Parts: sequence; structure tokens; C-alpha cells
Amino acid sequence: MATGHPPLELYDPGFHADHHAAYARMRKEHGPVVPVMLEPGVEGRLVVDYALITAWCRDERTFSRDARRWKDWREGRIPDDSSLLGMMGHRPNALFSDGEEHRRVRRAMVDSLSPFEPGRVGAEARSVAERLVDGFCARGEAELMEEFARPLPLLVMNGMFGMDHESGRRFFTALRDMWDGVDAERANAELERVLSAHIDRKRAHPGDDITSTLMRHRAGLSDEEVLQHLVLMVGAGHEPSAALLSNSVRVLLTDRALGDDLAGARTGIDEAIERVMWSAPPVTNYPVMYPVRDVEVPGGSVVPEGTPVLLGFAAANRFLAEEYADRMDDAPNRAHLAWGVGAHRCPAKDIATAIAVAGIEVLIRRLPGLRLGVAPEELSWRISPFAHALTRLPVAFTPQTPEEEGTPWTPSDSVPETSTPRRQSSEKPAQSSLSSFLVRLLRGR
Repeated sequence: MATGHPPLELYDPGFHADHHAAYARMRKEHGPVVPVMLEPGVEGRLVVDYALITAWCRDERTFSRDARRWKDWREGRIPDDSSLLGMMGHRPNALFSDGEEHRRVRRAMVDSLSPFEPGRVGAEARSVAERLVDGFCARGEAELMEEFARPLPLLVMNGMFGMDHESGRRFFTALRDMWDGVDAERANAELERVLSAHIDRKRAHPGDDITSTLMRHRAGLSDEEVLQHLVLMVGAGHEPSAALLSNSVRVLLTDRALGDDLAGARTGIDEAIERVMWSAPPVTNYPVMYPVRDVEVPGGSVVPEGTPVLLGFAAANRFLAEEYADRMDDAPNRAHLAWGVGAHRCPAKDIATAIAVAGIEVLIRRLPGLRLGVAPEELSWRISPFAHALTRLPVAFTPQTPEEEGTPWTPSDSVPETSTPRRQSSEKPAQSSLSSFLVRLLRGR
């Protein structure tokens, strides 16, 4: 490790309280690749430069996604009960594969997602969101993380994957513990128990769902590969979708320029989501790559073979915005990196965005006077090396009468059947230019 500041501790609550200040301090001293501690005693590197992340993600000869190349793990220095193994331990799925093997399994994943185009998913999400709001709208207050942001993608995705409600709840509870490094060994075992039983049910009763499509795909996935792709797809879809929704609501409720006119907020919603993806994406320092040989970094340092290299999307996006803040006419027409880059770019980004947009639209329409229930500085962030998500999001609003007759639907109720229509229009609202957006991003920090 380099001298000077000690490695950035990604598990430190102080880091999560102001991670951009920590990134800036470390980048000033170490350059585009900074030393980090993933948990006490476990070293890695974090790439915080936009161009370097892009280049390294496309260099499949030098960098591998196969976690079995992790040198400290390979040589027995990572204990079996490490909190990191749930997220970093090798799994036979697309996230941890390279080359032709990656193309084979990714093809199955993409094909299984193809029937669930964003308009269909958005319609289902709006229906679910309406019922969830009915469960708390009469109170005039709610805790949106547990009452809305987390159950919304859970319920939508249960239908997409053909899961029964209880299996979905168990899966997502275990998944959240894995993201946060809470008893990861137990959480991983619970994930696999739930999904093994789910695969057995789908084998006996297949349907028009993602699980059944994976099982019968021409790529010939084994049961273990099906299970591990469910871990990847449901895992990458639920917690990040919940965080995208809640982080965007926070932006709308704390940024006067975006939140002044919530009644006509589709443009504001889109911009809030983009702002989150630029500066506070749900997935901040993940996934992980491993150099197959020692790699020299611009500036003279070296990343040794087998070192975990985390992709610092949040830091890289922010530094790019700062770089062009004073010369916007020269700003490149480049997107943020929050969905990944290269062969491993997220194949479900439009689905995740559709869920978030639908949920926020329903909240704004149904809850007049929507505002934070605490001061913005009282909001706190979960402690995870890989993610940036609120622990709670209390809100207040003018009490409303539920729109549905009968008992309001809460997250503990059963999952509705998925029978949503196809999107009728593919039109999108006009987006602000990248240049003007980056100006607003930097001024609103």
C-alpha cells in the first residue's frame, strides 16, 4: 500500500456520511486508483477515474471477473465466514464469467428478460404502487423504505420470476443481509435454500416467467447455473431498484428546483434519477475485477495480480462532472457509468428505471404535500462497501382516502397476479442536455 493517508475503509460509517469527500481526498494523494480496505484486514483497490474504468472494463485480456483469481482467497487468507463472500465469492453466473462462457450464459439471461419490456413492467409497478400507497395514505406519514421502496420491486419481480410471496420475502431479506455483509454465510445458505425449492416448483409447474425460461433455454444451463443466475438477476434488480427509487425521492424532496412543482414532475423525476445515477448511484463500488498480471497505473503505482479491483462508479461519475463544470461547451456526450460498461453492462437498466419512475409518479400523484418527515441531515446511509442506500426515508403528507375499496394492501399481503398490458407508446419526455445537467448537479451538491 502507498504511504500517506491509510487505505480508505469502505466499512467505516464516517466514509458513508460523506463518501465524495473521502474519494476526493484519496484521489488527490493516490491518483486514479486508491487503496481500500473492504473489511478489516482485506485489501483491494478502487478505480475512481471514468476513463480508466472504461478502458479496464473493456480489456478482457488483462482483467477477469472470475473471483477464483482473488489471490488472498486463493491462498487461504480470506476466512470462510468473511462478510464479503456473499458478494465477492465465485458463482457460476454471468457476473463472474469471461469470454465465451460469459456470452453463453448472458444470452440466456437477456432472452429471459426480453418479454418484460419496460412499458409492461412500468404498468405492473404502477398497479402495485397504488395498492401500497392505499396501505398508508390515510395516516399522513410513512416510512417509505420499508412500506414502499423495498416492497415495490419485490412484488413486481415476484411476478416476473414466478415466485410465491413467502419465498420472495425470504429471498430479499437474505439478499439485503448479503449486500450489508450481515452474517453472509447464513444469508447465502438461505438464498440457495429458497431458490432450490423455487426451481423444484418451476420444474413441476413451468410458466411464462424468467425462471422457467432460464431452465429451458438453448444455452443448457444446469440447475446450479439457473439458481446462481436467479441470485444475480433478482439480487441486482431488487436492492438497487429500491435504492434508486428512494434516493431519487430524497433528491426530489431536498432540491427546491426539482421539487417546486411536483404536480407535473415527469421531467423532474427523470432528472432526479439521472442526478442519483451521476452522484449517488445505488451500486457505488461494485462489481469486482481481478488483474491476471501486475498492472501499472498511470502515475507509477502497480496493482498486483489477483488484487480485487472495485469499480468506483459514484466517484468516477462525480469527478467527470467536476472536470467539465467550468467548460461545459466542451463536455463530452458520454453517459454515466452507473449501469456498468462493456460486455458486463446491466441488461435490465430500463426495467429498473421503469419501476422507479412508476413508483415515484404514484407517490407524487397520490400524496399531496409530500415532504421529508425529518431534517435532511438526519437521514442516514446503510454501511456497505458496495452500495449507497438509505436506512430509512420518513415522509409526511396530507392524509388521503384510499382509492381501492376494501382492506388496503400492505407488503405482508399476497402477491397479485402479473397481467399487465404492453406499452402503448414508446415516446419519452425531452431530456435536458448533458452540459446543463452537469452544471445543476455541481451547483446542487
